[in-house]
Amino acid sequence: MTNCPKSETTGKRVERITLESLLRSEFHSSIGSGQWFYCPDPKCPVAYFDAEGHTLDKSALSVRVGVKENSPPRPICYCFDHSIEEIQEEVAATGTSKVPDSITEKCRQGLHECEFKNPQGSCCLGNVRAVMKEAQASGSCSAATSEQDCCAVPVEVPPVTSGGRSVGLLAAVGAGISAVLSSACCWLPLLLLAFGASAAGVSGFFERYRPLFLGVSAVLLAAGFYLVYLREPACEPDADCSVPNARLTRINKVMLWVAAVFVATFALFPNYVGALLGTDHLGDVTSTDTSYDMEFAVEGMTCEACAVILRSKLTEVPGVSAAEVFYSSGRARLRFESLESKPAADAITKAVADSGYEAILP
Repeated sequence: MTNCPKSETTGKRVERITLESLLRSEFHSSIGSGQWFYCPDPKCPVAYFDAEGHTLDKSALSVRVGVKENSPPRPICYCFDHSIEEIQEEVAATGTSKVPDSITEKCRQGLHECEFKNPQGSCCLGNVRAVMKEAQASGSCSAATSEQDCCAVPVEVPPVTSGGRSVGLLAAVGAGISAVLSSACCWLPLLLLAFGASAAGVSGFFERYRPLFLGVSAVLLAAGFYLVYLREPACEPDADCSVPNARLTRINKVMLWVAAVFVATFALFPNYVGALLGTDHLGDVTSTDTSYDMEFAVEGMTCEACAVILRSKLTEVPGVSAAEVFYSSGRARLRFESLESKPAADAITKAVADSGYEAILP
């Protein structure tokens, strides 16, 4: 149920923190664990109702629900202490009110606490502007019922308010995923081999699409920065969405930069993976009068990680005392203790094939 049981008015979802902050202590046990809604009907005494039809009247709150009251003072802005009467009197004296601009500026500074102070659990700016416009039009003292949001969390503001920044973060996430895929030609074979699975053909597949993934990452990341930093929301000058959520904006910017570092880390992974994993050199193994070196070509390697994978596999071949693999030249070099201990060509070819590459023996 999302309609008030008494007025049939569509309710507005409120968080538990709002009820806990504003209900009198003797009513806290009535909250339970279900979802509650705020009834915006000025003529309805119900302040909150839940999906099962339970209600809490305005008298259960520790503050007056201004839009549901008939006698002054009727609070309209709970964070900065403005009343309906104050706005009406200012309009009567000057033809307008400075209260909306004052609230807007304080919202930009992140000074609002709507979830804790306002019975509707969200910003009052839409209500305040409605009161001002009604006073300008008729001079009446009726309360506004508009509940547009300026300070609340993104899911409660009009889509045009946070849409650009939300899309910006989605673009950054997409860029991160593309960057991970662009480096899969290096890290995925390592992962597969760590679990004993075959990595044959994996590197080549992702290497073919690496330029595409990198291009998508760059475009999405650029779009994210544009939407978060440069694009202004499509919003009328006096609309609620003209007031950005300062706290949300800061979080979005931090997350975007984190995404940028993440993208750079994975996009450049093939360039530094060799330094991370290290390489062995035949020079580290003592050469003897009977030792024997063998060099051959390797096809299919796509980054330094391939060389590390292959080197590890070759050192497991019986008779091989050391191995060295060069990604840049596409060659491998083995050292045997003697010609007698040299393994069969099939053993070497199989070790290379098991790593996902092809050996071209002399």
